[in-house]
Amino acid sequence: MAYRESREVVRLRQELRDHLRSDRHDAAAELLARLKWLAEDCPEAASPELRGEYERWKARFEIVAASARNN
Repeated sequence: MAYRESREVVRLRQELRDHLRSDRHDAAAELLARLKWLAEDCPEAASPELRGEYERWKARFEIVAASARNN
């Protein structure tokens, strides 16, 4: 992964953590879309590991959203 993409992944991780902690789940959609693009389509960053990380983040937000709907 190139330096620029590595920095972006770090930034995305931090912002996703912030959104998860602050209950701003809807606003995370753009961040998840960007992470998905990096994981699947970006020539410099795409990798199975990053795809797995995207899936884990997506699942976290889906679980939290489902929990919020049930409350």
